[in-house]
Amino acid sequence: MKLLTWNDALKTHIDVIDQQHHGLVDLINATSTRLAAETTLGGSEVRQLLGYLKDYAEVHFSTEEALMALFGLAPDYMDRHHRNHASFLARVVEMVDDAGEGGAIDGQHVLAFLGDWLVRHIQGEDQRMAQRLHAVRLSVTRPAAETRPAQGAGRALLFADALAQGSADLLASETDVLALLAESEQAALVIALDANLMPASVMHATTAAANLLGSSVAALKSRSAASLFGSRESARFPVLMSEVLVSGHFEGPLQFVGPHADLIGAQTRVSLLVLQGQTVILVVFGAAVGLRLVGGRDVSPAAVPSAAERAQVPGDAEGGTVLSRHPLFSGLGRSELAGLESASSLVRLTKGQVLFHKGANPAGLYMVISGHVSLAVANSRDVEKVIGIFGAQQVIGEMQVFAGGPSPVTAQSLDPGVVLLIPTVALHQLLASSPAFAAAAIAYLGNRLHELVGEIEALSLHTAMERIIDHLFEHAAISSRGALEATLPAQKQIIASRLNLTPPTLSRAFQQLSEAGLIEVSGRCVTIPDREALLRYRVEYAGG
Repeated sequence: MKLLTWNDALKTHIDVIDQQHHGLVDLINATSTRLAAETTLGGSEVRQLLGYLKDYAEVHFSTEEALMALFGLAPDYMDRHHRNHASFLARVVEMVDDAGEGGAIDGQHVLAFLGDWLVRHIQGEDQRMAQRLHAVRLSVTRPAAETRPAQGAGRALLFADALAQGSADLLASETDVLALLAESEQAALVIALDANLMPASVMHATTAAANLLGSSVAALKSRSAASLFGSRESARFPVLMSEVLVSGHFEGPLQFVGPHADLIGAQTRVSLLVLQGQTVILVVFGAAVGLRLVGGRDVSPAAVPSAAERAQVPGDAEGGTVLSRHPLFSGLGRSELAGLESASSLVRLTKGQVLFHKGANPAGLYMVISGHVSLAVANSRDVEKVIGIFGAQQVIGEMQVFAGGPSPVTAQSLDPGVVLLIPTVALHQLLASSPAFAAAAIAYLGNRLHELVGEIEALSLHTAMERIIDHLFEHAAISSRGALEATLPAQKQIIASRLNLTPPTLSRAFQQLSEAGLIEVSGRCVTIPDREALLRYRVEYAGG
């Protein structure tokens, strides 16, 4: 790849973002120079490069999303930006995973991936983001003297130096983010999370936040999160954090404990931020919502929902979450949702961790928040068959919760992730008290039965090529660059098991489709250049 020169066309004129982008440009140049001298990267170099890219993605993307939250960009725009960020991070995590298992990583492939990202992200998406940020605030920069020293024009750092410089810049950018936060007139808090992703303590607070909560900055920073939120809000946090992890942010009212044990309601936007290698949350306050509770007792008529409000909470309503939007729960009233929220908990999973074994009784219904979970069966010879792969906002364990009995499958995490556990007891109590929920559960199980019949039909009557093409379309979506792309939810041998194929059969089919110009494969990302052409090929292959 030709060496890149940092220039005005790449600048967003948001110094903290430009510093981070500049580090990526230097790394691309250093990697290009390194590969020109030797065509392959050593194993340690690959691990260092991918480790840096993972850190870069987490810090850079959280910085951008924190700025968008701090300066009030529209939620729908934040959603699109977050999806693009998640796609990049997933690709990097996939490469890290492959390298960790001894797989070969092509340095030129990584370089091409970074170059493509540079053009699309820095010159496209981030320029548009910067325009929006500058439109709502005249300056989101630090003083010019604090910006990163420019490298010589056309001169690339050595590979090891670029990695070291990039890591130092990421740490320095955290200071810039906190400085922007401190200088902001916006009421905002930075709150540390514990091992279960629950709020632990206040790390930073703006003067405006202290004034809103009737406190001082120093007093806020000495408070635990448990003393900051009302008990009802503390109970909601597993579900609220689930929404933040899935969507990148939560929008809605929250209750905070004031200096005299009174509860103060405020409109908030909650997003993720990475500081010192740890994930924290940024809570940005909007206007107070007129809710005030004294001594723990609600005295505001506005806080008491009407019968109509209790009857229905639209899934896309303000303050909606992954729970309230799911078909099983979208028809529940506020009090019913609150009961499930208070009973739920987040479970962090490592790769390969088993949620429940075949023959066991699951603890409840699991909603996947991040990562993927497989359902599989195995025979006495330990030959395993994957019968389902579940991703974000899909649920597992519902059959055992509603129908009872031990699980006929083993549920196992395919990669590090998070699930939301809704206990069986809470669901059974709701089934007994809510006809609407019972009807939703029956409808959901009916839909799952139809899906299973369709899967049996496909596995029994469709050719291998038909199943593969259908799987690609099932996971395909229009990417930020306008291309139709399918991101495979797992490694190819697991996909093969799911489609009742051998891995060599799947590999040959991908090669056949690639040679026909119908797909372009890059790791788990499969680009479909011409949707109609691939559909015609499927029909022809089926003998239609």
